[in-house]
Amino acid sequence: MPSSELIHLNGRSWVLPGPTNIGLVEREGGAFLIDTGNDKESGRRINKVLAEKGWALKGIVSTHSNADHIGGNDYLQRMTGCPLYASRAEKAFIESPEIEKSFLWGGYPPRDLDNKFFEAKPSLVTHVVAEGSDVLEGMAIFALPGHFFGMIGVLTDDGVLYLGDCMFGERTLEKYKIPFVYDVGAYKATIRKVAAIPALHYVMSHGEIEADIGAIAARNLALVESVERDIEGMLGEGMSFEAVLAAVCGGYGITLDVGQYALVGSTIRSFLSYLYNQGRITIAMRGNVMFWTRV
Repeated sequence: MPSSELIHLNGRSWVLPGPTNIGLVEREGGAFLIDTGNDKESGRRINKVLAEKGWALKGIVSTHSNADHIGGNDYLQRMTGCPLYASRAEKAFIESPEIEKSFLWGGYPPRDLDNKFFEAKPSLVTHVVAEGSDVLEGMAIFALPGHFFGMIGVLTDDGVLYLGDCMFGERTLEKYKIPFVYDVGAYKATIRKVAAIPALHYVMSHGEIEADIGAIAARNLALVESVERDIEGMLGEGMSFEAVLAAVCGGYGITLDVGQYALVGSTIRSFLSYLYNQGRITIAMRGNVMFWTRV
């Protein structure tokens, strides 16, 4: 595929658009990647673009460990031996990616989750980074937790902020209705944090490139707070998790298969835990079934 697919953002900062937008940051003698897409084919596509530009692969920065962000890691590391940068929390998932589907399921997962969307091939994290790390050439690391355990973002010295999945574009929100959220409180705090970081371009992994992040940040925050209110509002007489999940999906027009049950179900559990930990709902066991009730 031609390197003209690359979108030049500013200075030495680029994006390779796709199902997962991939950042490329040019440096002396090569380029760093921000994520690698969802599979080996994505790795091949990246490798071809690097070859056409004459860039050696200087390293991969994985914003987080979801399979659609690390799917090309294994191929590119095997081809180039490049270093890989990630946060400590995401390192375990990147190196042992089978953990993700077990985490989502809450136990040993069914075979329906045995696919590349839930489990990438393992790759080796060579450098653990955190907010304030200065090991990357002219790139600042920001902690962006909430969507996943230890997600990070990257701000280049060209004023381009690669956001991972801390928020999503309008078309992605319309398609999936409710974003995946691990920690609701951290997710909301991260959206507010990003909205206050000045940049020339904001690159969501699943969304448009924005010059002003304010409107889409507000859209993402409003959606999460709407789900939060809706769940709290329906719990007057107490509901089981399965009943809450069915009601939320019905209200938002979501149809579940086994994979979506794992993803959306995990998110709804996170909302219930968030409301419970805030003291806004309570837990009661009735006939060995857990019921959640609004205070």
